[in-house]
Amino acid sequence: MDIVWGVLREAGVVLYYTWWIWVFIIVGPVFVEVWLFWKQETFKHEIDWVLLELRMPREVRKSPMAMEQVLSALHALRNAPGDFQEKYLNGEITRWFSLELVSLGGEVHFYIRAPRAQKDLIEAAFFSYYPDVEVLEVDDYVGNLPENMKEVYDQGYELWGTELVLAKNEAYPIKSYLDFEAPEEEKQYDPISLFLEVLGKTKREEFVGIQFEIAPAGDEWKKHGAHVVEELRSKKSEGSHGAGASMGIEFPHILPTFPVEKHEGKESNEFSKMFMRTPGETDVLKAVEENLSQAAFETVVRFIYLSPKSIYTDTFARRGVIGAFNQYASNDLNAFIQNPDMSTRAKAWAWPHLFPARRVFLRRERILNYYRHREVPPHVPIGKYFMGRFLNGEHSKHFILTCRSLATLFHPPTYLVLTAPHVRRIESRKAGPPAGLPIYGAEESVEKFR
Repeated sequence: MDIVWGVLREAGVVLYYTWWIWVFIIVGPVFVEVWLFWKQETFKHEIDWVLLELRMPREVRKSPMAMEQVLSALHALRNAPGDFQEKYLNGEITRWFSLELVSLGGEVHFYIRAPRAQKDLIEAAFFSYYPDVEVLEVDDYVGNLPENMKEVYDQGYELWGTELVLAKNEAYPIKSYLDFEAPEEEKQYDPISLFLEVLGKTKREEFVGIQFEIAPAGDEWKKHGAHVVEELRSKKSEGSHGAGASMGIEFPHILPTFPVEKHEGKESNEFSKMFMRTPGETDVLKAVEENLSQAAFETVVRFIYLSPKSIYTDTFARRGVIGAFNQYASNDLNAFIQNPDMSTRAKAWAWPHLFPARRVFLRRERILNYYRHREVPPHVPIGKYFMGRFLNGEHSKHFILTCRSLATLFHPPTYLVLTAPHVRRIESRKAGPPAGLPIYGAEESVEKFR
């Protein structure tokens, strides 16, 4: 017993003289994260934003592949902290863009919010691939939305909103615009037409807004998705070997001309593995590998629905808008599902089981605030504690979508889509100057500009 007390006394002496080291080890990382969160929030609030509206011509003959190239150009604008000063002193984070589909009383608008410093580059990207689409700077429409839920209720409105996430690993793609194309024109389909029809059904007093908050991502996500490719490559169709065995067939022996390797007494034939993979499994592997080869964005998908109480129905948002996202689902690949922690529904049987009405109010307040400010999840884990509240934690999630997937979700409607009367259109086409036009006029013509 004396030995135990002696050890405890010695430990107490050590702690007495070294307590500041242990405090530094424990509190130091927390202080660094708090500092980083503060600097990053300061950096975010100092960005000068601009809202650009895409005005559509009467007819767009470009496929969504043109929008994919525009997004590739936006991805090239990626910034990231490169040294200690940029990360810890300036709080630099990757600037993001907001692609928005908005229905103002049934009239659908296409918006892009971006840092003002990149406005000219964004316009150049659009004019390169969509020369007939006008890109105009406009006033931010969110200024007309209620600032908080008190204003919503005071104006006699109700709100419903949620965020979407991917159902499977982000290495699996959603259905892209290529899956909706066909050699015959009458069999082609532009998936954005369903969004236009749904958003065009809103009544005069209603509002629906869909946001795609996107920040150019690096290549780290590809490394995380590499294990999916390895699993798919090593996977064999279940039952294939058994079916062959029941017929008296051994697959490795029907292909004697291919090289066979031996490892620890076991024969390995890569061609036989490929032979035993079904066409569906081969297509999935090809789709995943192609998805991982593309540039991508960290994405948040968010939407809200505002309506007078007299005509409010959450079925419109829960079934209509989410139903439009369901067209991109594939059983073998990926799909969108609701993030239940961000949905403006809370039941007594769901965690934390307390005050469901109050939780619904707080969730509505949160998603309205996030929509108005185009919020993205904090870049440091501790930021979730600062942005959350009691009974209303921070649960917004971002995921990876490639340029092709985003171009499928957001692009100027093609000629296949009947946009009238849902989208305000440009009735005339822009034309360039005639060929051979002199750059400079006569001396007297130039003189008047001096």
